[in-house]
Amino acid sequence: MSALRDEIRAILREEMAAFRSEAGAAPPSRVAEQVRITSSTELTHFAQDILRRASEPGFAERVARGELVFELSRPPAGPPTQPVVGAIVTGPGSKVPERLDKALITERDINALDGSARSLRIAPTSRLTPLARDEARRRGIRIERDKA
Repeated sequence: MSALRDEIRAILREEMAAFRSEAGAAPPSRVAEQVRITSSTELTHFAQDILRRASEPGFAERVARGELVFELSRPPAGPPTQPVVGAIVTGPGSKVPERLDKALITERDINALDGSARSLRIAPTSRLTPLARDEARRRGIRIERDKA
């Protein structure tokens, strides 16, 4: 997901640069809003906020003219904020995990878990979609199968 996110950011930077060069010099009253996007959830919230703000008078026009731009905020210096990602394993955990009783567990189910969730119990017959498995791995969530 990180590589995809970086690619999207690069494409957006190129498109914004092309847009500015087509529009001429940067507008004198340019406002830059800092945006922090470190996860798919934050990206979704940002998109929802843009859609909500699009109904405000003049918002879309300011963005189109380049008077309002969005810049990614830089992460603070120091250790990385990404969780340490381990392999998805079957076995006992150190804390009572959340439990999902579904035949098919999707990425949406993983995203709906509490942000502090570090493990998830599933039924022996439950299956995870590849995206659910990837999201669990990205968030450092340990998958534990109940015994039959």
